[in-house]
Amino acid sequence: MPRLLVKHILTDRVLVSRESARMLEAALRQAIAAGPEKDVVIDFEGVSGVAPSFVDELVTSFQTIAAVERHGRSSVLIVAHPPTRLSLKFEAIARGHGMSVRSLDDGSWVLRATG
Repeated sequence: MPRLLVKHILTDRVLVSRESARMLEAALRQAIAAGPEKDVVIDFEGVSGVAPSFVDELVTSFQTIAAVERHGRSSVLIVAHPPTRLSLKFEAIARGHGMSVRSLDDGSWVLRATG
């Protein structure tokens, strides 16, 4: 499954802005288009923190790109090595995008469309 390493693209270790999330779009598009798998892993190893606005923009980009590249078929976004635990604010962001989010035993988050 395609894996996007954030630390290879962004130099900041605390990601707070929507603009930072948009800087991942080209790599995200490439990861989504890389293969037939419906899962894409975005790996935050080495990142110290993320703000809700960054996560909201990342999910928006993911949904937009996946809809085009996968011709409307749903995709799953796996957040590996999240810099923070899954909280109610991140769950609310997922719900706002029509997605569910859950934490795996290893701490990763899995976001998938609910519809």
